[in-house]
Amino acid sequence: MTTAVTISATDATPHLATTEVIFQRLLVAIDFSAQARQVLKTAAAIATCFNAELFLVHAATPVVDGVGADTVPCNAYAANLDAAYARMADLVASEPALQSIRHREIVKYAAPVELVEQAIRVHDADLVIAGSHGARGLERLALGSVAEAILRHVKCPVLIVGPHATGFISPFRSVLLASKLGLSELRAAQYASGLAEKFHGKLTALHVIENAKEVDRVEPELIEERVEQELMRLLPSDLQLYSAGEVKAAYGRPAETITFIARENCASLIVCGVRENAALGDHTLGSTLAGVIRQAHCPVLCVRHHFA
Repeated sequence: MTTAVTISATDATPHLATTEVIFQRLLVAIDFSAQARQVLKTAAAIATCFNAELFLVHAATPVVDGVGADTVPCNAYAANLDAAYARMADLVASEPALQSIRHREIVKYAAPVELVEQAIRVHDADLVIAGSHGARGLERLALGSVAEAILRHVKCPVLIVGPHATGFISPFRSVLLASKLGLSELRAAQYASGLAEKFHGKLTALHVIENAKEVDRVEPELIEERVEQELMRLLPSDLQLYSAGEVKAAYGRPAETITFIARENCASLIVCGVRENAALGDHTLGSTLAGVIRQAHCPVLCVRHHFA
């Protein structure tokens, strides 16, 4: 069950000011998995929208001495790094759009997250793009999810291309803001509304009501009205001048409901807020975010609640 209200210019409640979103330097985490090409296509589409520069980062796996084996020759380390550079060159050549996009390749021996953090500092990246391989990898860091580790450590927004995400020529033509409401959602709302406004896309602000007990105690219409009012407060009052928009209240399990409405609205991007210190394996926002990433047909932009 969902209700929707079109954003109107007559709403006089306080709103955030319009904030322009500009991505100039995009850091792309490349792992040479089957999903790497989709990650690169997504990065190329966004770089084209902003005339941005791409930094393609790969953390090479060191050659490890076997137990009881002879020491690995020094030239084996160099050869392994050269092989990683060659794979990066092949991947870049497979994406024609990169011919017209400024890009650099960074291949080093390092822990993936450490290399990403270092590259963010050195190149002043304002967006990280990474892939997620599927079900278990995003549930616990112990299972080796680089995407989760990046979300835990970096402060800039992180765009995650999930296992079912496909690319769009116009990545911001329909933006879905999946909001839990409250002050922690302000920054995510700024990015969602800023992107929709900049590219004249449609913006849908959604909150999923999961607590059935609350619905039983209060008239559903009153709950929906309150949710819609809170969603409206997150969005700039002049948004309707630049893009179509609506706020929605829906009932159900959050991850499934968010991804269903994203498909229903042909969303090309889902934007979610991430609390400080939230992990993708926790039982609140994290588990919802992990479910959205696993199921979504489009990339998910994860925005931390902090103001740098």
